Amino acid sequence: MSINIYLVPDTNVLMQCRQLNELPWKDEFPGVDSITLVLIAPVLREVDRHKGGQGRLAKRARIINSLIGRLLETSVVDLSEGRVPSVTMVSGDEFRPDAGLSGGLDYSQADDAIVGTVSALTQAVAFADQQVKLLSNDNGVLLSARRVGVAFHRVPPDWLLPAEADEDRKKLKALEGEIEQLKKSEPACVIEAEATPWRFNCESFEPLSDSESDALLELLKRRYPMETDFGPRESSTRSAAPGMPGLAAYLGHEEFVPASENEILSYQEEAYPQWLSTCEEYFKELHQKLERCQPAPRIILKLRNDGARPAEDVRVTFSMRGGGLLIKLPKEEEEPVPLGFEGGVELKVEIRGPDLELPRPPAPPKGSWKKVKAFSSLDHFASLAGSIQRHEPLFSAHLNRLPMMPAAREIDSFYWRAGERPDDPRPSTELTCQQWRHRSSPESFEFELVWFGSNQSRKAALHVEIHAANLTSPVVAVLPIEVAVEAGDTLMEAKALLEGLSKPSGLTRPLRR
Repeated sequence: MSINIYLVPDTNVLMQCRQLNELPWKDEFPGVDSITLVLIAPVLREVDRHKGGQGRLAKRARIINSLIGRLLETSVVDLSEGRVPSVTMVSGDEFRPDAGLSGGLDYSQADDAIVGTVSALTQAVAFADQQVKLLSNDNGVLLSARRVGVAFHRVPPDWLLPAEADEDRKKLKALEGEIEQLKKSEPACVIEAEATPWRFNCESFEPLSDSESDALLELLKRRYPMETDFGPRESSTRSAAPGMPGLAAYLGHEEFVPASENEILSYQEEAYPQWLSTCEEYFKELHQKLERCQPAPRIILKLRNDGARPAEDVRVTFSMRGGGLLIKLPKEEEEPVPLGFEGGVELKVEIRGPDLELPRPPAPPKGSWKKVKAFSSLDHFASLAGSIQRHEPLFSAHLNRLPMMPAAREIDSFYWRAGERPDDPRPSTELTCQQWRHRSSPESFEFELVWFGSNQSRKAALHVEIHAANLTSPVVAVLPIEVAVEAGDTLMEAKALLEGLSKPSGLTRPLRR
């Protein structure tokens, strides 16, 4: 009967023992026909963590990582090279720590996570009739395994690599100290953002149906029917200064000119029907207008240099990735307009753009009073003033053609790399600064999020990178963003806009939220 065992090596076995294919497996496991080494996720993470350093430990981590990479090409790696027992290596990264042992083990610690995963591996169906053991020389790991009843095999001392020479350790420590000192003398650039991941709620609007649009047009006709009263039909005159004959000689008189037949006909056959047609088209596009007018989600972040020296030749990049999102610099907000009323009452009214206001019905022709002025010596001066006013634009245009000197750049200020403020939506943008002062006030940046087609929720991330000539490596932050889209009520908004026609033009209620 052949004997097959599964061994789960911990990180120390991979990092501190001799090469796996050089170990005396037959001497340590006599009578065993095959040994399968199972690499689990906690061990893989620890190996990956060490491979970027210096010294023997990092070098060994890179060798093991290269061996692990072979598992991406094949499910089994042979380490025995034809010898007995056969030794193979497989990946067990799909196994997670045994939930039943979470009360006795702290899975935030790598050692306990290894023991818990070996327990889960032992209970797996695929290994139910096999022998599974933890392979380790770490006393802490072995004590945890014994405490929770996980089988283990202790690595013999002759498997371990000889200790590093003291001289090598001294050199390594000296190099680490130099690196640390260099880092302390660098700028310490920090990317700061509050309340991440950023989460926003937006509304998506469906187009109005044909029946809804027709009903709105009928309501519009009832509330604002075509006018039939076009004012007095006869001409008349009146004094420009009633009761003051002497003054009337200078001010002249006024004549009432009734609406002409052409004006009435133009109102009835052109202006009013065209207004209805424009409103109909407006209702068809209302869902798009409502989505465009929503306040764009805004993200704010701060950059600061907490180091002991300025950062030189700085470049900061903001890149939006994923979710189909773009970034845009916000425009200056319009302040609410204060309106005064009797009794000292003041009301601030938000002004909404013309795309959020229905076209107003055309005014019917009613005739008008026109002033007929008497001759006055003041006419000469009025004519002279008009002549000066006509020539004023020529002088202004001449001044506008004069070359403007560009403003000098300050070395410690940030400027857009493109040379001018980028107002259009874009996936990324860059800033530069010749010398970023240390321990100065943080630099604050604000962006609007823009996308096309807002009927789906989306996730993205803003990647921020700070590069400088005197930084060993760039400072990078990945800030996640979530936009949740909810359904809005287009019909309700259309009715509210219709109600807004009874108010003065431009003063309407803000979009409902």
